[in-house]
Amino acid sequence: MTCPELLRMSAFLDGELEGAAATEAERHLTTCAECQGFAAAAAEIGDALRAPDARHTAPSLLRARVHKALDKEEGRPRSGFWTGMASGAGISAVAASLLAGLFLPPAAVGLSESVTRAHVRALSDGPRIEVASSSHHTVKPWFAGRAPLAPPVGDFSAQGFPLIGGRMDKVAGRPAAVVVYGHGLHEIDLFVWEDRGGDLPPPGDKRGYHETFWRRGDLAFAAVSDVDSAELARFVDLVKAQKE
Repeated sequence: MTCPELLRMSAFLDGELEGAAATEAERHLTTCAECQGFAAAAAEIGDALRAPDARHTAPSLLRARVHKALDKEEGRPRSGFWTGMASGAGISAVAASLLAGLFLPPAAVGLSESVTRAHVRALSDGPRIEVASSSHHTVKPWFAGRAPLAPPVGDFSAQGFPLIGGRMDKVAGRPAAVVVYGHGLHEIDLFVWEDRGGDLPPPGDKRGYHETFWRRGDLAFAAVSDVDSAELARFVDLVKAQKE
């Protein structure tokens, strides 16, 4: 069965809903498995489109589905669509779509979905950690040559947030350094990537995980964990107060 909220969910993920409509869509997303799958798929597509080395070729299955839909709804010959894509109107439409995906910053909702998905994927499928160390003198240099930035790597063990290690990941198709900390039995992922502008999501919960986003200079940050929200806020304050 197709959820009747999918169309509205698409608008929500594109950042087109505001106020009560956005709140209601977010509430629905937390309870609907079908819409959660749709959101995850949308985030994957957005990541792929925004990847610096992305190349876009329609697979044969997609082409066949488009042909079938056009034949049914418009009575257009199957060869006409792809031939038409070579026309000025077709090229303009596709170019606009691809340029939006490649160069525009992701909508806040899509960015939130991308970060949560990366965190969950690391916990469930790995790798959680690619360099394991409690020393920032080991973890910070590891990112050199791997990340196009120098993420801050702090030592917060005295405050209850010991450094565990780090890994490379992606946020909205762009490389991100992830510094991993512990807190009791919980794990906190600190994502750091080059800021491309656009709106950042407000602090919130997604599928049982707390998220907080912020900027500093030309970098964007996201802290994600299932730790208590007050403890995550304390961790974020430590990171923000860190001077490098």
